[in-house]
Amino acid sequence: MAHAVGAPSIWARLTRQEEAPQPTLDELLSAARWRRNVRNPELKKALGYVQATVGEIRRLLALPPDELTLCTPEVKVRLRDILDQPVASLRIDSTWELYSELKGMLPALGNADYVASQLDHEAERGKDALRWHAWTRHFSAEELQRLRDNYELPEPNPRLHRQAATKLSFLYARRAEAGRERRAKAAQKCRYLNVLAPVLLALQAGLVLAINEVAGETGIWKQIIVAGTAGALGATLAGTMKIRDDLRELDDLRSFWPAMRVQPLVGATAGLIVLLVIETGTLDVGGDSGSWAGRALVAFAAGFSEPFFLGLVQKVAVIPDKGSGDIPKKAQEPEEVEEPEAPRPTLPERA
Repeated sequence: MAHAVGAPSIWARLTRQEEAPQPTLDELLSAARWRRNVRNPELKKALGYVQATVGEIRRLLALPPDELTLCTPEVKVRLRDILDQPVASLRIDSTWELYSELKGMLPALGNADYVASQLDHEAERGKDALRWHAWTRHFSAEELQRLRDNYELPEPNPRLHRQAATKLSFLYARRAEAGRERRAKAAQKCRYLNVLAPVLLALQAGLVLAINEVAGETGIWKQIIVAGTAGALGATLAGTMKIRDDLRELDDLRSFWPAMRVQPLVGATAGLIVLLVIETGTLDVGGDSGSWAGRALVAFAAGFSEPFFLGLVQKVAVIPDKGSGDIPKKAQEPEEVEEPEAPRPTLPERA
């Protein structure tokens, strides 16, 4: 019985794997740990920010602490927990989140000179109206000057130093929240477009089959292919030119990429609608629209220019029915008749 009871504990000791010791703070801060080869430009940028911040933390921790230091053992424990991340599995969002957390720790890790330099940076940063969450959006400029003046004293006030570090961390958190919101909007837009793309493709296929079934012509397939391909080509060319000439900010590029993937489908749809407009003779689009080249050209223009396509659709939507006897509004309104001026009284001529 004793042997039966002791057997499980012996087996458990033999099969138990010893937990790996947690890495030290110095190991987590080593530069080699954060080196990683990635191909995504945004991920490479985010990792670069993380590596720069880790290097700044190493520099701040190497400085001798002063009387105003806020770097307590509890702060170092929190820093170690933040840095204990699997670097190889970091993605774009998680890397930006890591950078934001490390950035928020810097005021507590830095000495008085570092916090003073960051306040000076905030004063210069506030002059640029395009920067996110400037100091004056949350605090007053007078308070910023008061905190900066504190470090000009021979012995800076510790209470004001803590206020400066707290307010800097608050600003860093607000900027991180703004970046998080922009990335969330771009990701949600991508999800919606990924769902709508198959729906749009299925509706296009249904429209093509319906046209072929109703038309009953042998050459209708060629016209459909020409119109759809020309529209898709126009939409793709328009998106390519927009990327080349207009989109320069990372947020704009991130948001436009999901739309660019469905752009050919949108252009093909516009081309098919233009084909219907030309076939019905509802509108005179000008030129020799009856030839295959004319139809392809109009379909390309509809895919390339959304205002052109929307203008055609709007004209179709407001055309009255033939033979309905509708009279334009201007024809119904009576013309205004100017009243003749009253004759001016004349004086009798002198004899």
